[in-house]
Amino acid sequence: MSWEIVDQASIPANWDWRNVNGTNYLSWSLNQHIPQYCGSCWAHGTTSALADRFNIMLRDLNPTPVGLSPQAIVNCEAGGSCNGGDPSGVYYYAYHTGVPDSTCMVYEAKNLDAYDCEPIDICRDCTWPPPPEGESGINGCWAVTNYKRYYVSSYFGFNGARNMKSEIY
Repeated sequence: MSWEIVDQASIPANWDWRNVNGTNYLSWSLNQHIPQYCGSCWAHGTTSALADRFNIMLRDLNPTPVGLSPQAIVNCEAGGSCNGGDPSGVYYYAYHTGVPDSTCMVYEAKNLDAYDCEPIDICRDCTWPPPPEGESGINGCWAVTNYKRYYVSSYFGFNGARNMKSEIY
């Protein structure tokens, strides 16, 4: 646990991962309600927090920021759906299955019509031209199976300001 590793005296009074010597290590935010209402804050917050951890961990190895796919999480009901959910399901999914990056599944702000979570619902590529407005275009898409998955090695809950400061730092 970070609070067992980080000496509390070494934690600065202020710390902001958005500006460490001019570099932002945090992922970007999406509006969960665009293009339509979707109660997926649980998926957005958790995939963003996980992506931030990867960006911080890989800061010297990967100049391209990592963003994880909240839509793949919603599609697989890894904690919930557009009707709400529980972040702990995302951590469970990241531990057991791995989360694809945001290029695998564009955020659509919708649940699957039927819960299957097939490979095409996790990572896909599609051909040109884009479909006409109102059509999904899924017929011009195929599942990508050799995509990078981001796994967590452990996950846990904690409480207290001291522990939270250690986790953030």
